[in-house]
Amino acid sequence: MEAYQETQIKPPKVFLNFRGVELRQSFIAHLEVALTRGGVNVHVDQRLQLGDQLDVFKGIEESRIALVILSERYTESKWCLDELVKIQELVEQGKLMAIPIFYNLHPSVVESLDGEFGDNLWKLGKHLPDFDKLKQWKEALRFVSRLAGLVLNEKIDEYEIIIRIVKDVLETIRQQKGEKPAFFGMQQRMEQLEQKLEFDLYKTQIIGVVGMPGIGKTTLAMMLHEKWKRKFVHCVTFLDISKKSEEVSLVQLRRKLLEALLNGKVREISDETTHGSVKVELLETKIFVLLDDVSDKKQLEFLLGELDWVKKGSKIIITTCDKSLLEGLADDTYVVPKLNDREGFQLFSYHAFHGQNFYPTSSLLTLSRMFVDYARGHPLTLKLLGEKLNGREEVYWASILEMMNKNSDRMFQDVSRFSTDQNRLSGRQEDVFLDIVCFFKSEDEYFVRSLLDSGDPDSADTVSEVKDLVNKFLITVADGRVEINVPLYMFFKDLRPPRWLRLWNDEDIINKLMKMEKSSIRGIFIDTSKFLKSIGLDHSTFDYMWNLRYIKIYDSSCHRECKTASKLDLPDGIGLRSTEVRYFHWVKFPLKELPHDFRPMNLVDLRLPYSDITRLWEGDKDTPRLKWVDLSYSSELLDLSALSKAENLQRLNLEGCMSLDELPVEFENMKSLVFLNLRGCTSLWSLPEMNLISLKTLILSNCSNLEEFQLISESVEFLHLDGTAIKGLPQAIQKLQRLVVLNLKNCKRLASLPNCLSNLEVLDKLILSGCSRLKDLPDVMNSLKHLKTLLFDGTGAKEMPSISCFTESEGPASADMFLQPLGSMREWPFAVNGVSSLRRLCLSGNDFVSLQPDIGKLYHLKWLNVKHCKKLRSVPMLPPRLQYFDAHGCDSLERVANPVAISVLSDQMIHATFSFSNCNKLDQDAKDSIISYTRWRSQLVQDELTQYNGDLVSEALIGTCFPGWEVPAWFSYQASGSVLKAKLPARWYGNKFSGIGLCGVILFDGYHSQRKRVLLKCNCVFKNEDGSSNRFSFTVGGWSEPSDTPRKLVSSHVFIGFTSTMDINNISEDEDEEKCVCTEALIEFEVTDGMEEIKGCEVVKCGFSLVNAPEVRGNL
Repeated sequence: MEAYQETQIKPPKVFLNFRGVELRQSFIAHLEVALTRGGVNVHVDQRLQLGDQLDVFKGIEESRIALVILSERYTESKWCLDELVKIQELVEQGKLMAIPIFYNLHPSVVESLDGEFGDNLWKLGKHLPDFDKLKQWKEALRFVSRLAGLVLNEKIDEYEIIIRIVKDVLETIRQQKGEKPAFFGMQQRMEQLEQKLEFDLYKTQIIGVVGMPGIGKTTLAMMLHEKWKRKFVHCVTFLDISKKSEEVSLVQLRRKLLEALLNGKVREISDETTHGSVKVELLETKIFVLLDDVSDKKQLEFLLGELDWVKKGSKIIITTCDKSLLEGLADDTYVVPKLNDREGFQLFSYHAFHGQNFYPTSSLLTLSRMFVDYARGHPLTLKLLGEKLNGREEVYWASILEMMNKNSDRMFQDVSRFSTDQNRLSGRQEDVFLDIVCFFKSEDEYFVRSLLDSGDPDSADTVSEVKDLVNKFLITVADGRVEINVPLYMFFKDLRPPRWLRLWNDEDIINKLMKMEKSSIRGIFIDTSKFLKSIGLDHSTFDYMWNLRYIKIYDSSCHRECKTASKLDLPDGIGLRSTEVRYFHWVKFPLKELPHDFRPMNLVDLRLPYSDITRLWEGDKDTPRLKWVDLSYSSELLDLSALSKAENLQRLNLEGCMSLDELPVEFENMKSLVFLNLRGCTSLWSLPEMNLISLKTLILSNCSNLEEFQLISESVEFLHLDGTAIKGLPQAIQKLQRLVVLNLKNCKRLASLPNCLSNLEVLDKLILSGCSRLKDLPDVMNSLKHLKTLLFDGTGAKEMPSISCFTESEGPASADMFLQPLGSMREWPFAVNGVSSLRRLCLSGNDFVSLQPDIGKLYHLKWLNVKHCKKLRSVPMLPPRLQYFDAHGCDSLERVANPVAISVLSDQMIHATFSFSNCNKLDQDAKDSIISYTRWRSQLVQDELTQYNGDLVSEALIGTCFPGWEVPAWFSYQASGSVLKAKLPARWYGNKFSGIGLCGVILFDGYHSQRKRVLLKCNCVFKNEDGSSNRFSFTVGGWSEPSDTPRKLVSSHVFIGFTSTMDINNISEDEDEEKCVCTEALIEFEVTDGMEEIKGCEVVKCGFSLVNAPEVRGNL
């Protein structure tokens, strides 16, 4: 009846802007029905003629809401884009509200015009006589992408999103009529809370509703109480318990609650009355009780007693900001979540624009989005902000936003009082909270707890102020890092506890420092980038700072490796008498050692990178809490004896300490040391005999004077000896039974490896790159069957390592089975599946004449690099699961096996690249084999794609390149230049169609920039019988070099790529599979670095072919 009445009075129109050919018969049809049933007057464009545009614009002008459905093909339509420009114009005039719906698109794609969505726009714009029209379209798309909307993807049910759209539209209409809004997002939260309360069961439950202050706990609990109170004989709401407990005693609070519960059943209730004394009367009635804003465990003890007075089937709801109060008491808890982006925008908009007779302009909407982003879904902040800004000019909005961005929050004093009152922090908790706010937000949780907690962070039962703050929702731990529950940290930012001062980000901090009461200073963070000139500190600057805990001197504008001198000098040294220092971080510390009066008994983290120190301090000093030390690039450091008592040290970074020649033997006392970095300690010549029982990572990279490796721990998992002068490894290395990575890169004197290396049963990665004296891997390495990565490049080896190093017994399968021709060998022999663990093998830059003939037995190998093997002449049959093969610069390579490999279908094999660039001696048989294998494998992949995830594939599934001038003859359509037009045969898109093949011949004669990334991209347009067209693009081939030496091609090259039907699945939309709509294909190739076209690279020939599945797929 309500919907009928709404329809009769013709509510404001809702205009639908969408791509008809893509959505009209599906999503739009369902949405139109749902909106109409909801009583919404929907305007759906049914226009068939161009002359109807004025009528459509009139429909937009008569509407109050426009739903803009942005889909991938949206930008194919000039009509859609012109409508959007009109919608933007009316929104900016305050006459229309627009709600974008991102249909299988991310808003960022619309804003940045990425992928197919952007390509369609550029192609449509090419044919415009007026560039201003394209500019209008781009501005309108960016405008709508920034509005609050809904995102529909494959993870969200279409029906659910339609219901949400209808609810949003009806809510917006009610707001426009000035009706009182619903509580935004509360209905969903109500349903979630109700799932925890089994109202239909005769069961007693205590449920906690928890969350940060202002999140909506009380509102939610009251809504729940209002909905379900009729199911109970007696209901009690006991609000503001925390505040009331400050006004009256807990005994009096209990009396008030008992009076409400008994409701006159007992004549006299006094302060002495307990639950037990009236238990009989209480058990007569099933109750529904709300205890709101509990802040202390004792409150619950007095108000609930032993709980033996509660009648079965009763429900008790407790709201609190401290979830630890409910431990052992509540049957379940519900954490009230923050509002999502859409809900937050609705709440803010209601309070910011309620009561006004206009719709906000686009600039106000942009500012609104910034305020909503700032509030991070916090309802109270959104409400207060909206109320403060309601009715004010745009310039005022901008000024408030600027003030907040400068970390000023005087406007939030009411909220800060509200937060502190509700959380009732102890002195220690408040100190820790402010320390995090000012100094340590976004830091590692264990690091923060080690610095700030009064208890031991390694003990489970210890006192932890950080955990207390988490329980009180003032902070959260996300991905192991401590984050402030924004915007709560803004509420506290200007609160200064009278006993402690925290100094940071103050341009005049040095002058203020000299005038302050020093004993009240708790932390000093000085960013010297704000100094206009170098400043000298007096010796007494830190005197009398008895409570100083945190010191950080740094330059945020200069990377710590830069040559700029420190802007903070200590000409007369400095005194530092505080025993409370926990964190001492001073980049480019200018003294030779720390002050003699410095007492580090509470020091946890010491960082002095790029300093002038020669030693930390004189003599022995107790450092029982010290866990982290960073003295990296302190080039004059000679003596580390000051750390001899640091038994709890966990990480020690000495990288770049070039004067350090030895480690103290006392380091053996460091039983907790996990990480030791000595990279670049060029004077270090030996290691002491010791056993660091906890050490996991040992880095000795580029210790160029270290000639002998001494085992200092049997627990090492990652050992880096690259760039050292070692000649061999000790037999004791077999004790490293936990070793995962062994890095021996550029050990130029290393001549051999010990027999015992094969005993390292968990060794996963072995790096031997650049070991020029290690010409061959010895036969003793016949047990590396567990190895997954071997880098054996640049050794100058004349023979590839034997495959037997990495494979187990073949069983009944003969090695000859791997070498049979394609005609007689159709599948991988089952008996050798899983014979090798090797996944990645790099053999580049060696002197091999050929690869091992049985390399194909490396069944799991996915990545094989033989670049710049100048003497390599032939490549045997390759492993079946290979996804990447690079033979670039193999000048002598002539022959390739036929077939290149035997393929095994796998969900891991959808993409594959085989590069033979600059292999200028390849014979024609080799090229034919490469082409044949690439084509054959692309057909096999189609079988696997039936289980693929359905996303568009933007790059070639299978690709290859090699030197040449000609497009292979089997490409049905060929052309000179970079553009190809092809007339398609009738019924080409049949059941057997599996994809398309594309080929481009690139001439590199004018290519001199030598970029690290070169891609051959293809833009395809399939024209339909009705004059419309379908567009898509993908990368045919190319390379992206991670190294510092870009790839240089010296002749023309043929690039071939195959893609599946999934790339072009929109070309037969709404048609039978055997009926083809597309009659012509236009294909344009270009060479790009991913950002822009590369000059000097010319596409001289191109080809295109339709690829069909083989007749008998079972034989492949």
